[in-house]
Formats: sequence, C-alpha cells, structure tokens
Amino acid sequence: MSDRTCAWCRGLIPAAARRDAVCCSVRCRQARHRFNSGVGVATDVGDDVLRLAYADPPYPGKSRRYYGSHPDYAGEVDHTRLIEQLSDGYDGWALSTSAEALQSVLAMCPAGSRVAVWVRGERPTRSAGPLNAWEPVIYWGGRRDASRSTMAGEKASRPPGGRVAEDLPDASRDTGAPRPVAPAGGHDASRRAAASGSLVAAVDASLGSARRVDVLAYRPGARTTEPARVVGAKPAAFCRWVFDLLGAEPQDDFTDLFAGSGGVARAWAVFSGRAA
Repeated sequence: MSDRTCAWCRGLIPAAARRDAVCCSVRCRQARHRFNSGVGVATDVGDDVLRLAYADPPYPGKSRRYYGSHPDYAGEVDHTRLIEQLSDGYDGWALSTSAEALQSVLAMCPAGSRVAVWVRGERPTRSAGPLNAWEPVIYWGGRRDASRSTMAGEKASRPPGGRVAEDLPDASRDTGAPRPVAPAGGHDASRRAAASGSLVAAVDASLGSARRVDVLAYRPGARTTEPARVVGAKPAAFCRWVFDLLGAEPQDDFTDLFAGSGGVARAWAVFSGRAA
C-alpha cells in the first residue's frame, strides 16, 4: 500500500496503482464520478457573499430508532432552538424534515419560510395505508436574484433513478443523452411512475432549463462504497437542488449543521470548485 488516500472512500490507494490515480478501485472511481457529475460545478460567481446553511437532523420522534447506535447520538433534536440558530446566524437556510412532522416544524419557522418537496419514491415496507414517497424541505432566505445556468442533475452523466437504473452501462463512460430508465421489480406501476418522473426531470435538465423549481423527483440508490454512510444520507442531485433553492454561488459560506456521512460538504466542494 502507498500513503495516498482514496478521494472517495479515504482508504489507501494500492502501491501498484497508476501514479495519477486518485481512487483506490474502479468502484470508488465510478462512484466519485457519478456523485460529482450529479452535483455539477457552479458557473455563476458574484461579489456578494452569503452565509448559507443546510440542516438534516434526525426527524422528530425518529432519533433513537435510526441513530441510537451512532457515536454522535445525543437524543431528540430541539427544533425550536435549531430554527432560532438558523434564522439568527444565516442569510438563507434549508431544513429537511418528515411529512409527519411538517406541520409542527413549519409552525416554528419565521415568516417567509417556504416548503419544497423531494419525491424520493416509496420505500419497500408493509403498510395498511398509502406509503410515504416524499420528504419536505423547509427553506428561507437565500439569493433571490441568482441567474442560474444549470439545475439539479443537469450535468449528470446518467438519468436520476438510483436502483431502477442499475442495469444501465457504466455511468463514468456514458456521455450521451439520458437513457430510458428500466423499472425494477416486474410490473409495479408505482415504480414505473417514479422512473418515468425521474427521466422527465433529467430530460428537461439536459435541454438547458435555467429554472429553479421547488420539487425534485429523484429516486436515490445506496452509496455502498462510502464507509461513513448513515441512514438518510442525501444524494448528489438533492444537494445540488438545495444549493439552487438557496441561490447559492461558489463564493458563499456554506455550513452543513449535521454532517452525517459528509456528503453535503463533499457536494459543496464540488459545486464551489474546491473538490480535490
């Protein structure tokens, strides 16, 4: 082994690897390429610097269930205090929460707060009622007059789709237009609908749309090559979408208040042109 570390998993790069290798394996190289392409690099650079933040805390009532064994576990998050911290310390912010908790969390937010929607698709589970397939993102402030030349997923080398797109060719070598997303699991209509929605978003982006929209339809796949991954880690396209919601530009000061897997900070480094 060499003393060089992988730019994706932070493991050691084999000594026999090429001198210019930045990843320890083909899997890591492809995963890094997909992630970076899903975020894209910002093209607008202004003079004003905003303090922006994103918070993805354990959702109310779910902290112990999903994060009880995590070394950073500290019980339920005080959302009232968190929102005060966001409102007092930043020019713009975004906060992820659950559909179940939206009403109570939104009531704590300042006037002018808006709700965006991430349609992530339903999770495989049993339910007597309709399955939840979306998550709200509350956002406030930011840069309202940003001139956007890209949007979430525009630079992606494969259409959003996560698991439903896993039969497509290696994304790191796919330079063509978005390909149809093959539904997984036979004839499940809900999966076909999710795949279709993701493809529409990708095609719209590939046409150069400069619109910022408050809905993201994207079904994520697990980033299994990341040793630091945690439950609820957000995908690259989601990170780019949040940056666009806030009108972020690369000179801004961006803080991820709940680092988790470190994916949001990684995405910001790519977006702002500071990635290794």
